[in-house]
Amino acid sequence: MPRLSEPFALREFRGLWMARGLSLLGDQLARVALAVLVFHRTGSPAWTAFVYALTYLPYLAGPIFAGIADRRSRRGVMIALDLARGVLVVAMALPGMPLPAMCVLLALATALSPVYDAARSATLPDVMSKSLYPTGLAVFTITTEGAQVLGFAIGGLLVSLTGARLALALDGLTYLASALLVTVAVVNRAAPMARRAQPMRESLRVASRFVFGSPFLRALLALAWLNALWMVPEGLAAPYAAQVHAGAVGVGVLLAAIPFGCVVGAALVSRFAEHERRLRLMRPLAALAAAPLVMCFAHPGLVLSVLLWMLCGVGTAYNVPANSGFVQALPTERRAQAIALVTTGMVLGQGLAVVVGGALADVWNPASVVAATGVIGLLVVGVLSRTWLRAPAVIDLSDEVRLAEPAVS
Repeated sequence: MPRLSEPFALREFRGLWMARGLSLLGDQLARVALAVLVFHRTGSPAWTAFVYALTYLPYLAGPIFAGIADRRSRRGVMIALDLARGVLVVAMALPGMPLPAMCVLLALATALSPVYDAARSATLPDVMSKSLYPTGLAVFTITTEGAQVLGFAIGGLLVSLTGARLALALDGLTYLASALLVTVAVVNRAAPMARRAQPMRESLRVASRFVFGSPFLRALLALAWLNALWMVPEGLAAPYAAQVHAGAVGVGVLLAAIPFGCVVGAALVSRFAEHERRLRLMRPLAALAAAPLVMCFAHPGLVLSVLLWMLCGVGTAYNVPANSGFVQALPTERRAQAIALVTTGMVLGQGLAVVVGGALADVWNPASVVAATGVIGLLVVGVLSRTWLRAPAVIDLSDEVRLAEPAVS
């Protein structure tokens, strides 16, 4: 089994990894800065929540426009989008920028993110061998979760020391640095699909038919969208901490618990299980993500709650084989658009789950809502286990769906 350090021997992987880490840290920094800046200017929790939501809502356009990353050089797409996002974020930091204009700039910058993410994810299988790819993807998973924890911590400190506008400017600089890294490290490859092969919407329809027409891909898609449930505990961290009589430190520890557990789980799965065994572990790991949350019905204290949430995070390591299996099953000319389809559903599902969880917490107590989330997760995993996940662990993808694409005149 490849070690977690082996992908770093590849120059292209190192460049993409460093660019991803910089962008993630900058994004978390920007979220903290925006929350502080908007609340300071308006004094309105509603405005603050609305602007924060703008970092997720534009993902709706992702599946349509991600087809650009299949019709253009993916390296060129990443460089162009990094530069564009850097300029937009720096413009947000200009003194005197009106709040409505800032919201428009934020929406534009966020709308570019799913296309960029799809281009980067579609490039990774070309950078690594088939045997090394699952390990490389696990490194990205660990990096994503670690950067979330570190980014929020650093973001709060930097905003308090430098102010929100300078923090936004620093986020813009991370995009420019990311563009430079991709320019230097990543090989320019030809576009996998002709530029005018199909209209964008027709291309999305064909990619959707490919994904939803395969029981195996549907199962992996459902597992990816299941991640929305694990956002509910994080969204309720503050009221949950108040319920267990913990202060601000308790909120921070609870927020870090699931991402930390995910880092541990992904590292263990990647180090001690080969890819075929990881596929067999998807069902028990998904059940492990849900089961500890059910125990929150007993209203445990802070320490036990943190341990339960960490176990949930360990279980989310099912994403390592699910993500790699999904991407490797996609034809290269449909890869970016299909990835964006998964990402968009997951991001929007996370936002919806947090909103619904927060509304329910006003009726029930937060611990009961978190426990109900675990019950729903177990039910979904049970249904998947009896339907789409009954397929053998090692699947001959050549026997998967074959869809005839319409001829283009």
